[in-house]
Amino acid sequence: MIRILDVYANYTEPGGKIVPALSGISLDINKADYVAVVGPSGSGKSTLVAAIAGLLPIAQGEIYVDKYRIRRTRRARRAKIRGSYFGIIFQSSEMLARFTVEENLRFAYVAANGSVDARYQRKLEYLCQKLGLTEFLRSTPTKLSGGQLRKAAIARALIKDPPFILADEPSGDLDPAAVVQVKKLLREENAQGKGILLVTHDNKLASDAKSVFELRQGKISAYLK
Repeated sequence: MIRILDVYANYTEPGGKIVPALSGISLDINKADYVAVVGPSGSGKSTLVAAIAGLLPIAQGEIYVDKYRIRRTRRARRAKIRGSYFGIIFQSSEMLARFTVEENLRFAYVAANGSVDARYQRKLEYLCQKLGLTEFLRSTPTKLSGGQLRKAAIARALIKDPPFILADEPSGDLDPAAVVQVKKLLREENAQGKGILLVTHDNKLASDAKSVFELRQGKISAYLK
């Protein structure tokens, strides 16, 4: 499970000003939960994802992933935890520009599982079918449209079958038909036992979640569902 206990986090503006991003967040996400956090830009949603993934130091509080206390683990250990437990859909694609889409997916799978096997091929075929990836598997990220790049980034997060999916605005750059595809895919991943944390400004995208919280100015301001 993921346990977030009274977490505070800050970010530094270009001029050096320290700005509060999270102000006392507490939240539990268990296996097979589907939790959405909604809120406007600047409310702390992306900071929450980065803190859970161990990509951002927290100023106060604790985050536990299974038995691991993230604040007290070394950088290398945090990277292993991130690779083993999370599939992360970032707002920016984070794809390796020199390699094809399929190579990016394969690298993500191997990093989590050690080698390519039959399970990789099954998952690749499944994601290609769900997201319409087949035609640009051999393309490099620089050759893709914004929507295609977003789909590839979603596939890279899901290819390794992680226990938890952290999805930061996964509908960005997608047309309405593709958003429907992504909503269905997240529902199916959750039905297969994945825990999902979705952060978004889009209440419609969050409608499939079992629990929905509103985040404003770094605090959970309301329980919507």
